Amino acid sequence: MTQEPTAAVETNTDRVSTRLYAMRGDLSDALGQVADYVLADPAAAARCTITDLAERVGKSPGTITRFCRALGFSGYAELRVALAEEAGRAAGNAEGTRWASDIGGEVRPGDPAERLVGVVLGTVTRALRETAEQIDLAGVDAFVEMLLGARRVDFFGAGNSAVAAQELQFRLHRIGIACWAWPDVHNALTSAAQFGPDDLAVGISHSGRVRETIEVLELARARGATTVALTGDPKSPLAQAADLVLAAHAPGANTIGAPDDALAGRYSQMFLLDIVYTRLAQLNHGETVTRLETTARAVDSHRLAGLAD
Repeated sequence: MTQEPTAAVETNTDRVSTRLYAMRGDLSDALGQVADYVLADPAAAARCTITDLAERVGKSPGTITRFCRALGFSGYAELRVALAEEAGRAAGNAEGTRWASDIGGEVRPGDPAERLVGVVLGTVTRALRETAEQIDLAGVDAFVEMLLGARRVDFFGAGNSAVAAQELQFRLHRIGIACWAWPDVHNALTSAAQFGPDDLAVGISHSGRVRETIEVLELARARGATTVALTGDPKSPLAQAADLVLAAHAPGANTIGAPDDALAGRYSQMFLLDIVYTRLAQLNHGETVTRLETTARAVDSHRLAGLAD
């Protein structure tokens, strides 16, 4: 029978999340999943009842109780108070600062690098898991059919979403999809104005509230094109301008600041796009293999012998 580690009751200098990250590797799989949830968003965990937390991590209330005892607490009530106090200190220290908005309240300048790794890993892992749980696979297949059948495809995005759009454009272009990515709104609007019923416009935005991306998708739809939104918010204005919506990790699911917005959103976007790309390769296997071989040969002379990409 696996012995769960024990820990002394928290002191003022030993925050719950810091100690939890230090002992994360010694926890069983079941308690480790609870730890990942708590590390990703201590404030949200503090707001949960023991039943709520058990349901969110897919475990029993008994597992939550064992988790509390592994941390040195007598029960969930004591852990919940400690997490609430920690979240309150983080919010008070970070409130109104640029650090809180750009880096995040859960990471402080004096924190060890190991804690930074834990916060970012927990946030990104949770975002990927939640994206996987809510992926509309029928919607992915419908999107793939649109990509294969369109005369041309344009991807629109700003900031980090522009990077995701350009990455997908590059990969699809290599396997024969006539597509373009437009990070500049003027060029994007110029392209959208020339769309027709045989074309496909794809807007990418984690929040779904970037004015430029919404404007481009609305213009493409007005021109008769089919429109798709890849967003973290299926009820956003961008989603309202789309014929098909594919949702990634929803914004605001975590509240740790920039690691959620910048990292979780970015990774969940790329994860969803990887699913789309790989599914297209599956459903168009023969043509994909032919195109990959052809494009690889085209650049073979530019590779040094024995070296991969």
